[in-house]
Amino acid sequence: MAKGKKSRERREESAPSHKGFTLVSQIELSKDVMKRLERDLKRGTFEVLTPYTLAQAYNIRISTAKKALREAAGKGLLVLYSGGRTPIYIKPE
Repeated sequence: MAKGKKSRERREESAPSHKGFTLVSQIELSKDVMKRLERDLKRGTFEVLTPYTLAQAYNIRISTAKKALREAAGKGLLVLYSGGRTPIYIKPE
């Protein structure tokens, strides 16, 4: 039985520690993405935006795209059209 305890202790020691990290700190929105989004919105590149379309266009993660769209809506660049599981944003009129 002592053998089992030692192997468990070793596994606990070798496991990586993630103390102090939160999901919000790991998903950071770069200024470059926001500048590109603002520029493309002014040009009229996008008619309707979803997190998936933005992630595909800018080659970013969907979580980052969601955060960028929320921030753009907060600035008044976009309006939330449908807020279901997949939010849809449009240009304000």
